[in-house]
Amino acid sequence: MTISNPSLELTFLGGDLEKGHSSVQTIINEGLVGRSISFTHQLLNGLKSSSNQATLQVNRRCPSIEDIIATDGDIKAVLKDSHTVLFTGYLSTNYSWSIAETGEKAMSITLEDVGTRLFGKPFIKSGHHLFNCAVSAAITAICTAAGVTVSSQCLTLSDVVTKTVDSSATCRDIMDQMLYELGHVYYFDNLGELRLYKVDCQSVAGIPDLDGNSLVVSNGKAIVLSKKIRQYRSARVSFRSLGTASGYLVYRNASGKDASHPYCNMELGAGEHFDGTEVYSDSDWTEAAIDEFREPALIEACNAESELDLVGSNAIIAVSSVRQEFTCPSADIISTITAAGGPCLKIETENKGHLPYFITRLDAYGSIVYEKETCIARTADIAIDPGQSDSIISEELVYVHDRTLAQAHANLLGQYHRFCNSQYSFSSRTDIALGALVRLHDTVFTGLDVNVMVIAKVSSDGNSVLQYSAIGISAFSLNAQAIIETVARGRSDTIGKAGPRGVDGKSFTLRVDSSNGSAFRIGRVSTTMTCHVFLNLEEVTSSLEDWRFQWKRSSGNASSDSDWNASQKAIGHKTIDIDSSDCPGRTVLSCEVDFDGLEL
Repeated sequence: MTISNPSLELTFLGGDLEKGHSSVQTIINEGLVGRSISFTHQLLNGLKSSSNQATLQVNRRCPSIEDIIATDGDIKAVLKDSHTVLFTGYLSTNYSWSIAETGEKAMSITLEDVGTRLFGKPFIKSGHHLFNCAVSAAITAICTAAGVTVSSQCLTLSDVVTKTVDSSATCRDIMDQMLYELGHVYYFDNLGELRLYKVDCQSVAGIPDLDGNSLVVSNGKAIVLSKKIRQYRSARVSFRSLGTASGYLVYRNASGKDASHPYCNMELGAGEHFDGTEVYSDSDWTEAAIDEFREPALIEACNAESELDLVGSNAIIAVSSVRQEFTCPSADIISTITAAGGPCLKIETENKGHLPYFITRLDAYGSIVYEKETCIARTADIAIDPGQSDSIISEELVYVHDRTLAQAHANLLGQYHRFCNSQYSFSSRTDIALGALVRLHDTVFTGLDVNVMVIAKVSSDGNSVLQYSAIGISAFSLNAQAIIETVARGRSDTIGKAGPRGVDGKSFTLRVDSSNGSAFRIGRVSTTMTCHVFLNLEEVTSSLEDWRFQWKRSSGNASSDSDWNASQKAIGHKTIDIDSSDCPGRTVLSCEVDFDGLEL
């Protein structure tokens, strides 16, 4: 590449420059050392987002050097060639003195992309925040908190993610993991605006060729190959599906509870405050309220098995629409319980009177999002050998709770690690976009012929040769068949009993058991499968008619599956025997139950 008229615009954001020094300074002409500019762009770091950099030299006589060294604040940098923006980012604090090719003393500086600097900010200052929204809405919120601009050309992702984060989570923590689970990475364009790239390879047909005429020889080689030793052959991804409930008991103060006081019997003295954790005098409460370093007291919602048993087994992710049940013999005591983000509640109770009083009920009910059951999505393209468990890559998803998205992530992990274990380095005068698929064909030295995805590029001013890093790739499908099973279900799978003003919540859940395990080698299938039906926590399978049960098969052959699903074996049985004839190749079996006309 050739840069004919470079300039570097610096914006000093710390407000600590000497008096009379401009906060915006532009370095041009002899201030920049010619042919010293180079760029390193990297799209992927494994399957996660990476960062970009630009390096250059500033002549020692440039007056901006004094301010660069002296300032403690951030310095935004925009590198241009005439009016064309080449790179937007921030100055790294890593700079050093060096000798330019002309023999003059110069300072070497590095420009980091926008995300390297800004995504290190905490997403929230205190408390908890719930993401329960479309991915693009979450990205907008994160970038707003970080001060990052989302490009108008950024992909829009409508998939829903759910996760509670606290003040310890940085914007980068959230973005990296959330997009990783969805098979995407973020990167920054030359304007410093955020864009997304989806990691996928549906086909390698018709991709551009780079052969002996396009590749540049370096050290007697056109392509350098580096192959990983460890190779994963399959993937196993666990995720938690979510449920919702309303009118759920999420808080109960049981202080002083006894036979005469079934809820609580808590004394609150004159002028005292209660925040759910402890009682404050009026002066202590006022002092705590003005303490800027004090985190507000938040109470995590309880998972009530019932009105009597306050502990269930499912983790609550979020609480909303909180309704308080409060009983006290005096109107001088006031109380509010509100949702405070994620699974947390904020309690403010105050005795405004001059006498102590007893609170005999302080409960809260609300709508909740909770972890319903733990499931596993496992790639089904390769039989799993128990003796080769180290060839399986296992992960737990935290933002994704959807079976389809979990299946896509499992397929991405399994197929990417299976096919992309070779890395290549090559040089060419052809400008190739990051993420592009190309065919490398070394027609001069080795005869190597391979399809690759370009993941990194290095270019320098005055040098027409670009250096690339790539990974070997084959077409794979994120929608390939996967085995999905439920491995753990919470003990409290329905809402707890409502208060005196409500009614009991009711719902059905299904569980399929296999007498001989849940995964088999092709041709070696022998098991008995039984479908169990639960109404709330009570099994009601025996009370249901056989005709309500319909077994379904998915083997990839739609016509054959349709015939099997309509057969006498599949209809009207709570329990069925399965052998190899029922499983032609990779097969998944499930059971559906018809609840039409059933009285709860």
